[in-house]
Amino acid sequence: MGRLLAQETNISDVVQFLSDRDPSPWADLVGFVPDTVSREARDANHADLLLSSAARRAVIEVKLGHSMSAEQQKKYEVLASQPDLYLAALSFDAGRVDADAARWRFLCLSDFVGAWEDSSDESARVLAREAAAVLRSWDNSIARVFARRGAEDSQPLSSLDQKFFARVVTRRVASDIAERGRRAWAGVTSGGGLPLVQAWTNVRGETDERAFIAEIRWWETKPGGELRFGVDFKPRPGGVEDEVVRRAAYDLAMSMDADLEYASLKAAITESRPDLATLLRRDRPSRPKSKGDWEPVITHGFANAPLLDGRKNNRQRTAPGFYGDGALRFQAIAEIDFGTATARDLVDLIEVTLTYLTSRQPGS
Repeated sequence: MGRLLAQETNISDVVQFLSDRDPSPWADLVGFVPDTVSREARDANHADLLLSSAARRAVIEVKLGHSMSAEQQKKYEVLASQPDLYLAALSFDAGRVDADAARWRFLCLSDFVGAWEDSSDESARVLAREAAAVLRSWDNSIARVFARRGAEDSQPLSSLDQKFFARVVTRRVASDIAERGRRAWAGVTSGGGLPLVQAWTNVRGETDERAFIAEIRWWETKPGGELRFGVDFKPRPGGVEDEVVRRAAYDLAMSMDADLEYASLKAAITESRPDLATLLRRDRPSRPKSKGDWEPVITHGFANAPLLDGRKNNRQRTAPGFYGDGALRFQAIAEIDFGTATARDLVDLIEVTLTYLTSRQPGS
């Protein structure tokens, strides 16, 4: 059952089956009993579930590992039929719809499917009880990794045995970081699809385009993850990446050369939060060796700084002695012990790392 429900489309299929057997639970869920329940309805933005009656319509969008983009959300909101809108997801994703989206309502998946647990139809009742039990166990698993480390019900991040759990966790971590006044975002790595959460704090006296970054990435082939920390710049609003912004980012990173190292970060966190410091380790250099000539990249950018043999230039062929993407991000890496760390620890690690970077910037 767990393998079945781990696919969002399968959850919607299960709910459609339950609806076909007994549509009456919808009255408590959405306020009316539909005449029809359709899957992937073309006339409703390919909604996971479209409920229709003579007087009302409702859309149910089911999410598990994936997120609902602002664009997808907007497409539902502008439907001419003006259906009622519901997002069904695990309980820790209750905040995934924009706060100002007054038309949306949230349905916890375990309660959603559990609405059929007392159905008069035996097939629906048996299936709902089995499915709801799995969904509740998933909610409980995520809740346990958000418990304070050392608490009786706490579990480390390594206890999460479903891939999509990490995406749910990163979204909640990003939300918790944002509540502390930091800019934060959760998603997946480009190309690799690895879950990650990123947070930023502005360089002193600067706007959001000149920032320090702390991010946590899940590993793909083994349990665990890593903390990346350093400098992350962007072009000014309306501007483009040019030599000025590339040089500013690199110069700041180089001016903090000794601080953008695992050993320096570990020492600082050991002093302020020794409980968090025990979660970090690095048995090899926390930054790569420089490769090639970085100055042409600063001057011209990767696209306009081809290699001498004519090959296209990139970070794999020319490296500045930092990890990162493109020509504006410069980071070091520390590994995180997911066998001990909880999701709350990730929030705290990002917070103390951003504080560390701020305190070490030139002029502090």
